[in-house]
Amino acid sequence: MVLASSIMGIIYHIGNDFADYLKVELKKRDIPIEGKHVGLFMILSINNQLEFKDIAHLWRKSKSTLCDILRKYSEEGLVEKLNCTLDKRHLYVKLTEEGLKYAREFDEIAAEFLEKITVGLSEEQKEELKTILLEMKDNIKKTLK
Repeated sequence: MVLASSIMGIIYHIGNDFADYLKVELKKRDIPIEGKHVGLFMILSINNQLEFKDIAHLWRKSKSTLCDILRKYSEEGLVEKLNCTLDKRHLYVKLTEEGLKYAREFDEIAAEFLEKITVGLSEEQKEELKTILLEMKDNIKKTLK
């Protein structure tokens, strides 16, 4: 049990350390996006355009919370909301060019952080770590079903 809590503690601390690093970088780069909202931009940068309900599911946010967040970033010109021409009940969301620019910066920030925390690891070790983490993520999905 000590090993399990130790591993979970390490994962927890890495997540917190990244959140702190991200907060500093957002301020330093004058990015007008809250750290807790970066996930939205990453999801949309990977998927280009998604339906509102799918974003809520992937990001694990309630629809009302997501609605408020999208309104904010839509007003700031970072996301665009598109109504489906065939069915008005479907709302799609995509990043604007400026939103996409920030998503690329988030990717840079994540890469820089990862480089800092994996100093001394070989490329093979980094790939092995990635494989292990992806397997853990897949196992979580299987376990929670």
